Amino acid sequence: MPGRYMVLAFFLVTSSLHAQEFWFWPKYSLGQKAANYPGPRIDAPIEPAVEFRSQSTPLLFHNEEPTQRVTGFIPADKLPAKSFAAEMWIVNHVNQPVGALVTVKKKFGGSEPLWLLGAYQRNVVFSLKPQDVTFSKLLTHDLTKRGWKNYWLHVVAVVDGQMMRLYINGQNVAERTTTPMESVSPSEIEIEAAAYMSKEPYMVLGNLVRMFHLYDHPLDERSIAARFQQLQTLVEDGKLFPDLFHFTAGPYLNNATQNSIDIVWETDRKADFIIEYGTAVPLQQKQELITQELTSETGKTQTHIYKTTLRKLDVETPYFYNIKAIARDGKSIETGVLTFSTAVNDSSSYSFAVMGDTEARPHINDRISKLIWDERPNIVLNVGDLTDGGMKDHKFEWNYEYFQGVNQLTSRVPVFPVPGNGEADLYWYNQYHTYPSKGYYSFKYGNSEFFMLNSNVAEDFAAGGAQYLWLEEQLRKSTAKWKFVAHHHAPYSADEDDYGDSWKGQGDLGDLRIRKIVALYEKYHVDMVFFGHLHTYQRTMPIADNKVVKQGGVIYVQGGGGGGNLEDFAPSRAWFSAKTYRGHHYFVISIHAQTLNFKMYDTEGRLKDYLDLSK
Repeated sequence: MPGRYMVLAFFLVTSSLHAQEFWFWPKYSLGQKAANYPGPRIDAPIEPAVEFRSQSTPLLFHNEEPTQRVTGFIPADKLPAKSFAAEMWIVNHVNQPVGALVTVKKKFGGSEPLWLLGAYQRNVVFSLKPQDVTFSKLLTHDLTKRGWKNYWLHVVAVVDGQMMRLYINGQNVAERTTTPMESVSPSEIEIEAAAYMSKEPYMVLGNLVRMFHLYDHPLDERSIAARFQQLQTLVEDGKLFPDLFHFTAGPYLNNATQNSIDIVWETDRKADFIIEYGTAVPLQQKQELITQELTSETGKTQTHIYKTTLRKLDVETPYFYNIKAIARDGKSIETGVLTFSTAVNDSSSYSFAVMGDTEARPHINDRISKLIWDERPNIVLNVGDLTDGGMKDHKFEWNYEYFQGVNQLTSRVPVFPVPGNGEADLYWYNQYHTYPSKGYYSFKYGNSEFFMLNSNVAEDFAAGGAQYLWLEEQLRKSTAKWKFVAHHHAPYSADEDDYGDSWKGQGDLGDLRIRKIVALYEKYHVDMVFFGHLHTYQRTMPIADNKVVKQGGVIYVQGGGGGGNLEDFAPSRAWFSAKTYRGHHYFVISIHAQTLNFKMYDTEGRLKDYLDLSK
């Protein structure tokens, strides 16, 4: 899909035409009239529009053709001709081989680039074409570790006319002598940034390279170390842009009831807020929030997370809202007008979407969010692993990954999540949600009731365990027509190796610790159980007493295809399997009185599974 890649932008830190620092954030937002990105961003430089032009020669990198190219974002006559430094800030959090480079090269012809700085998987390379030399000089380094916090690389190339050096995360990893760079007329050259991501669908340059900075002078080791520290602090704090008042998360809708809704958001600095809302625009109601920080400092991490509840709303009613933020220095920003709806009447039809294991691929989250939005569900369930490992010391996985991909959807459709092992410590999970802090709760919607469990505490799922006792009490008193349970881990699954290596012997076909609670599902006539953890899709036939039954029984749906590294199934069909699919996906369930319609789709919106139930 080469056309869609050009939508990605390179973001200038300043509006100056001579600025040399760019932030490569994809702009994930919905389409049509819902295309609203909350708050300000650093806008992108745009190449001059022309009626036609020839495309310059692309470069192969690790024998791969580019999936995306952006050229000319720095005028050729502004490119350094002698001494310089080139800096890249890279995060690689996928398991497929991907790469990116920035290069200055001749527009046409087969000559080697004047210089090139790039990374592909665990290989980092810097090349320079000196004067009067046939071949470029090359510095290369193979990483033994993936980087800071396991994913981050600060890559700096330095040329001073006599030496060329390569630094990774503040360390000099390679150097060699050189003569000055080849001199070429600016009319013959261009700068290009290119992505090589054919093995990672929908991934674009900005998912890998967050920042590029070109200096017209060499950097010394101290300056490089200082830059690395500055960028680390930005990541620790979850800030997307330096020196810009902006929203770093949200607005994020939680806990929609018939008469209220919770909203969570985060800014990069202290602020006061005015939440405007109403059933029509212009908005007539407002609520103020004055410096009510839930977390002001956590170790080195500076956070400004806010929550509020809008109450006394009308049942089953669409609303509009806007959040105005006023910083201490008087600067103000707004989310722009967004939408939500309160919960439906008990007798009304409704639909809900389910996704899980959103994890480390905002480019997949983006696809799924857009497709879910097109369905216009009332609510969304997330069955855990919102992040791949968004524990206390990995806040960036919330700001840089989860919220980046899903915020376009979750600022308009309320989310009801369960925690996965990716957020098992509940540290940021609790700060970004308004649900009970133990990670389990229930809620009613329409004629249904949902029971949301924390399967990270597996001992709770045995008879006598805290959640077992709680769930039995909740199910016993439930009068809902439809009963759904959601948790992260799998009672039944035909995964290939999580429950014993099925390529070498017999597995358990699920987590036996979690399976201890299914007696309650069967006893109290739970209709469907949703979970993730395994990054594939599977729907079972109705199960009771550990066997398939024609009537009654519980249907288990594994929906772990929201963005994690894809897994696979055992080589033989499981006795309970109704449908399996290896690929990223989501599903939507529509309820009308005594009927249920279930549809599962892939990331291209193709229907992969279908089921009708009635009572």
